[in-house]
Amino acid sequence: MRLKDKVAIVTGSGRGIGRDIALAYAREGAQVVVSDIDPKTAQATAADVAKLGAKSLALAADVAKAGDIKKLIDGAIGQFKRIDIVVNNAMKIVPGKLEELPEQAWDTTMNIGLKGAFLVSQAAARHMIAQKSGAIVNIASIAGLFPYNWAGSYSVVKAGLIMLTKLQAVEWAPYGIRANAITPGYIRTPGTEAMYADAEIYEGRRKGVPMGRVGSGEDVTGVAVFLASSDSQYTTGSVVGADGGQAVGYFLSVPGRRFSGGRID
Repeated sequence: MRLKDKVAIVTGSGRGIGRDIALAYAREGAQVVVSDIDPKTAQATAADVAKLGAKSLALAADVAKAGDIKKLIDGAIGQFKRIDIVVNNAMKIVPGKLEELPEQAWDTTMNIGLKGAFLVSQAAARHMIAQKSGAIVNIASIAGLFPYNWAGSYSVVKAGLIMLTKLQAVEWAPYGIRANAITPGYIRTPGTEAMYADAEIYEGRRKGVPMGRVGSGEDVTGVAVFLASSDSQYTTGSVVGADGGQAVGYFLSVPGRRFSGGRID
């Protein structure tokens, strides 16, 4: 078990990728603090973590609120006495065209996805600094590498999260803390299932992935386990893709030369 007896906080882990990561960590022996704004989904994930034989704790928290974050960190320390891993996964997209986007919509995504990641990491890092070890895994997106149009501040938040990761890596490396980001591409989750259930949308997106398929939660959890474990003990400040090659496959969708029968057309 690569995370045996490690204590991990996973935000936004009531469902989707966060839930998948929480369960993957449990299978690797971690004790998991399941955090979500919805207490029911947090409790459901924590119960499933416990079924895997791992200790769990469900704590409802809005990561956009400093008071909730204090309760989250204090609760984790009170229960497990330490924090070894933080996964910043909580996110809410409020879509809209830039010229029409309300200020509140911009702030909602920004406060949860970027400010929240900063505050959670900061609060946890104070304990990690004292214990001289820790791993932070930030769930960014290929939307942080390329603009995701009509998604409000989502791309800006994810780009900011990538830079926050690098800053955390530089400033906290002397304390034995590593910080890395994952950039998922198209991932099929309960939250995106309605969209991918449309065969036309699914096929259109699948064709845009060099590996020829839309990803699943498992395509992200393997990277998340690696970055939290000693297998990546000399890796920090890295941005690791989990996108089937999307970020490097741009020219596959651009009209131009194609190989055919051993020649370039």
